[in-house]
Parts: sequence; C-alpha cells; structure tokens
Amino acid sequence: MTFQEKSAWVMILALIVSGAFYALSVYGAAAALETIPPPNGIGMGVAVVIIIAIAIFGHAVAALGNPTEANSPEDERARVIVWRAGNLSGALLGVFSILLIMAYAVVQSGHLLFHALIASLVISQIAEYVLTIWFYRRGV
Repeated sequence: MTFQEKSAWVMILALIVSGAFYALSVYGAAAALETIPPPNGIGMGVAVVIIIAIAIFGHAVAALGNPTEANSPEDERARVIVWRAGNLSGALLGVFSILLIMAYAVVQSGHLLFHALIASLVISQIAEYVLTIWFYRRGV
C-alpha cells in the first residue's frame, strides 16, 4: 500500500469522526431548540481541530512504516489517480450544491442550507478519498 493510499485512509477516518461529531452536535442542538439551529462557530472549530489531530497523528504513524516513501514525490500514475478522484468528487459536490439551492427555494431555511452544505463538503471529500483508494486498488 502506497503512502498516498494510507493517507487517504487516515483522512477518511478523520472526516468521518469530525463529521459525526458535528452532525451529533447539530442534532443535539436541534432537539433542544426544536428547530434547525444556527451555524455554530465553536462546533465547527472543534470539528476542524479533530480533523487536524487525527491527520497529524495518522500521517505520522503511516510515515513511520516507510519514511522514504512518505517523502518521495508522486509518480505519474498517482497524479492521474488524484486528478480523477478530485474531478469526480468535484462533480458530486456540484450536484449536491445545485440540489441544495433548489431545496432552499422550497424550504427557505438558511440554517438548514448551511448545515447541508457542510455535510455535502464532507461527503464529497470522503468520496474523493474513497475513489483514490479504489483507483489505486484497480490499478488505474
């Protein structure tokens, strides 16, 4: 397994943990308020700190296994894999964004739009890392 693939696994874990934390905090606030809560800067900040902590620790552990591979530049195959995964996840983010804008026209809730856009960003980024792993495994 290449370092880039290990890195993708680390980032999937970081995004799932921080996304779950943020989703649970929004759900808890929604249950307490009985409505969609406004954006919470502290909750977002904690979610970002969770991503950073897991990414630093995970990449350090991944690099300890093979430090020379961690510092080596990407080869041509890796560049194509990352480009394709990013291209497809960007299209997914675009579809989510258009659907959410259309949903906003119906629901008219800015708070819901904000939280849904954050969710779509997390989902599309997870999709990019999943596609990266899949392309590495397929040998694309």
